[in-house]
Amino acid sequence: MPNRLANEPSLYLRQHQDNPVDWYPWGDEAWEKARREDKPVFLSVGYSSCHWCHVMAHESFEDTEVAAALNREFVSIKLDREERPDLDEVYMTAVQMANGHGGWPMTLFLTPDQKPFFAGTYFPLESRGEYPGFRSLVTSLAQAWRAQRDEVLAAAEQFATALASGLERRLPSTSAGLEVSMVDIALDALHEDYDHEQGGFGDRPKFPPHAGLLFLIDYARIRPLLGRDPGDRPQRAEAIVRETLEAMAHGGVFDHLGGGFHRYSTDERWHLPHFEKMLYDNGQLLESYGRWGDRGVAVATAAWIEREMTLSNGMLASAIDADSEGEEGAFYLWRVSDIEEVLGEDAPTVVEAFQASVEGNFLDEATHRRTGQNVLHLRRGAHVQPELLARLFSHRSRRPRPVTDPKAVAAWNGLALSGLVACGCHDQAARLATVWEPFVLKGLPHQVVDGVPLGEPFLDDLAFLANGFLDLGEAVGGDWSRLASKLLDQVMMRHSLGERGLAFSPDTVRAPFGRPVPYTDGATPSPVAISVRALRRLGRQEDARSVLWSGMGWLEQAPRACLFLLREVLAFLLSEDTDRPQGASAGPPVFTVRLEPTTLTPDEDGWAYGEVVVDCPPGWHINTDQPSAKWLTPTSLTVEGALGEAGFPDALEGVLEGEVRIPVRLRSAGSPEFEITVRFQPCSQSECLSPEERKVTGRFAAPSSKI
Repeated sequence: MPNRLANEPSLYLRQHQDNPVDWYPWGDEAWEKARREDKPVFLSVGYSSCHWCHVMAHESFEDTEVAAALNREFVSIKLDREERPDLDEVYMTAVQMANGHGGWPMTLFLTPDQKPFFAGTYFPLESRGEYPGFRSLVTSLAQAWRAQRDEVLAAAEQFATALASGLERRLPSTSAGLEVSMVDIALDALHEDYDHEQGGFGDRPKFPPHAGLLFLIDYARIRPLLGRDPGDRPQRAEAIVRETLEAMAHGGVFDHLGGGFHRYSTDERWHLPHFEKMLYDNGQLLESYGRWGDRGVAVATAAWIEREMTLSNGMLASAIDADSEGEEGAFYLWRVSDIEEVLGEDAPTVVEAFQASVEGNFLDEATHRRTGQNVLHLRRGAHVQPELLARLFSHRSRRPRPVTDPKAVAAWNGLALSGLVACGCHDQAARLATVWEPFVLKGLPHQVVDGVPLGEPFLDDLAFLANGFLDLGEAVGGDWSRLASKLLDQVMMRHSLGERGLAFSPDTVRAPFGRPVPYTDGATPSPVAISVRALRRLGRQEDARSVLWSGMGWLEQAPRACLFLLREVLAFLLSEDTDRPQGASAGPPVFTVRLEPTTLTPDEDGWAYGEVVVDCPPGWHINTDQPSAKWLTPTSLTVEGALGEAGFPDALEGVLEGEVRIPVRLRSAGSPEFEITVRFQPCSQSECLSPEERKVTGRFAAPSSKI
């Protein structure tokens, strides 16, 4: 018989509706029962696409003996971290304090007044190596509550005191102002932690380093414009970005067939992913790849968002599960025999390009044994014909699909909005923004499920969406800033703590141990930092400076943890530098490149005509194919997969600005697909940056039949 989670809007909670555990959702009913019956609370926190959450559910929460003990000795609460990120932040801090690391599922035991006395993550049913068994853990903690109450309560008080102090997040500052040394110190720390062989930072597991990538992109462009010689730091920053983006694009964390990135890699080479796909990862990676990475990767990821993450109401879903058919990655893995069945004589080249083998390159995470299954990760220098990828994708699409969580989280939709703008998918971005507009005007919710707005917005909901609206307005025009302004008004009215900065939760939402001020970055940017960014861009400089200054202690003592906030330091240093050349912008220029149309129709002679369009931001330009000075880099086009030529428009003084249209004439070289690489140098009136490359893909339409 389904328990009381059956009618919850959260997919994660509904996934546990048939457990024998007598689950409660977080709320007054559960806490009143705990106080009335003098029982401790078992709190389990996770999310719908979490692989190890599923494992613990199958092992422990479906076990009748464990359920009986929990139902007898505890009040059990199941919490979706994506519904209540404020509570997740509080109790994740407890887990990290207790263990030195965190993760999901979170497993906590609390007093009836919400204070933790035991905190951990995943536990197997029976003891396994360093992991104690959950069955024995439940029994031991129940016994401790009955027989050692004083010790348990004392431990809970110590936890609560430490939590209240840790969540305050207030660090003293000794700085008299913003200094260039702040960003240089962060660059040096990133370079020291950088994996020069595999890309990314640290060993394994490896997560996409969103904060690091976007900070380094800004650093490489802005730092040369500031005082004090940076040495080779900008070049090092640029190398880290390009090498990391290339490594991820080749690795198994990227879905080479369907587009989009998996959550993280369990190995140091980006080959063996955890297979859940999160919107917040892909929104941020769209921005990185759109600005400096492989254009084809960005386009494929945007197409995946359009195809698989867009809900019927036009909003974007939060995640796709790692598991299908009860196994992690089953939808994405391939046996060599599967590839041979689909591709026939073309299979050997694809097997070699994707480094597959009969033994399999995918290892069982628990036993580390080869499974005969393969993750597709592309050998450097290899190229697989799009037609073969399409055949594999079509075959994979017939497999049982992993579940998509249909909740539309406002903050993550905001990240995707910024990413879509950065990669030039302006129409797709405008459609997404338009869907959210009426909800902003009526009062932004935290999430929308089945068209129903739920929950008050948190700081990240307001800030990320406001920043996305500003990105869209700068790219395509329109009055999107009025929506951003409305959201930022709410930030300052409902989240401001004065000199203490901005609280994550609004002033009406209750959470234990106070209101955290989130200066540090996690899987998503610091919402304080993105609030500063949006306030600054909207011209609310006094508010932006005040909030930035509240985090000065964190910038001084933990710069590596505050990279999104350091991006704002770069922007403020640039705007305040009186020696900066006139005409240089207050932020890094964002150029977008596209092909119009993307499908070209050949004429009777086999030639097809289109235009490569380069959108230059205000105050910036590119050079023609024959610039006015020999030290300037000419704009050039190279074509792969087709024969062709380009005709550059006439321009006075060798300068192209605004919307630059470069006509191209192409003829197929045998493949229907082609790729154009555009190389150009961003320049202002008195400053030129390092040359950039962007790739656009297109195809030739099949010739029409003549009767």
